[in-house]
Amino acid sequence: MKKICMFLLAINFLYANDIMTENYPPFNYKENGKLVGITSEIVDEIKKNINDTREIKLMPWARAYKSIQNKPNKILFSMTRTKQREFMFKWVGPVSDNSWVFYAKADSNIVINTLDDAKNPIYKIGTYYQGANELFLRDNDFDNLYSVPRDQLNVQKLIRGRINLWAAGETQGIYKAKQLGINPNEIKKIYKIKDTKLYIAFSRTTPNSIINQWQEELDKMKKDGRYQKIMNKYLK
Repeated sequence: MKKICMFLLAINFLYANDIMTENYPPFNYKENGKLVGITSEIVDEIKKNINDTREIKLMPWARAYKSIQNKPNKILFSMTRTKQREFMFKWVGPVSDNSWVFYAKADSNIVINTLDDAKNPIYKIGTYYQGANELFLRDNDFDNLYSVPRDQLNVQKLIRGRINLWAAGETQGIYKAKQLGINPNEIKKIYKIKDTKLYIAFSRTTPNSIINQWQEELDKMKKDGRYQKIMNKYLK
């Protein structure tokens, strides 16, 4: 009876859940009307190998993040796995490293030696609304954060001098600048905030059998070279 119940839970999950993501290059974003990116391709490869034909929904991060917290049977990627989030979701990954850093304009003379140095009120720090690094900085008593609904806006604000620092993932910061036609040499990393990794997050109600299935498929990709091929496509 227990096995039958677990099977029915898994079937219900497979057909009832949403797979959600946001615009977060180079991990997940739309290009020429198609969803692409490192994690998007990883998720597509896993779905293909477990015969999952559902489409991935692209939506604003704040809406997707609220949905996976409050509703069962949801998947959201790419999500930073943090201490605060550890028991809010179930996890498959990691899919990539993406340490948080402070970016400044290339000609900036700002020097940050410790995290507390960046709390100086003379600095305006651009952050992404409800993003993991914004939540981390707020938890560390930063009150000089200037939040925006789309992280690309922070690149433009930094170049125009409307903010002094931009808190962003190291991997995607340069990529976003390039997407906006901004020469990556116009910005520079001046301080590493925290080493972090990205994962695929699942609602806490997800059966462990599903988590194990996805994790096994990801592990296979890492062993047989498919994972590295995807990484090289976007990062080399």
